[in-house]
Amino acid sequence: TAEAPFNDHNCDSILQSTNGVNFHVYKLVLSLMSPVFKDKFTSPQNESQLDKSSVSIMTVPEGSTPLRSLLLLCYPAATPTFNSLDDVKAVLKAAKRYDMQAVLSRAGDLIIAQFLPDHFLDLYALSCRFGWQHHAQTAATRALEIKDLGRPSNGFNGLQDITGADYHRLLVYHYLCGVAAQKVGDSL
Repeated sequence: TAEAPFNDHNCDSILQSTNGVNFHVYKLVLSLMSPVFKDKFTSPQNESQLDKSSVSIMTVPEGSTPLRSLLLLCYPAATPTFNSLDDVKAVLKAAKRYDMQAVLSRAGDLIIAQFLPDHFLDLYALSCRFGWQHHAQTAATRALEIKDLGRPSNGFNGLQDITGADYHRLLVYHYLCGVAAQKVGDSL
């Protein structure tokens, strides 16, 4: 069984992670956050099983670490912290799978706050991928610190997470800011 707040035996459903950890949850909370869960809870229980107390058990394709973070994002009083960007990506993938738009939005704010200082290019990529335009702009502004952006040596690992158009917009923004800065310097 997972740690609090997912160990409440008064729950009406259990989500079981791929590594066998049981998360005691409430159908109402998950149904409000996810149309996918709402559909699963209202459809006949063909995939889930019942435990001894007739609480449905649903096996999900997430491990316990991303599942815990995902579920914490569903509860307004809880705030997860992420150990790495790989953990973030696993949570975002799950939130997208379950169509959890509010969770995706909340996660974007938390991720920017936690990882922006050291991972602004990767955050630019994630922001583009998930449509967080404000966060993409914030990360692109921080990317102005990279003098050789666009050259093979800059180590932009998030490139696989964005389209060529997103990357091109970043390079154009970087270039135009450089041109503007040069004009200011020339006018002094």
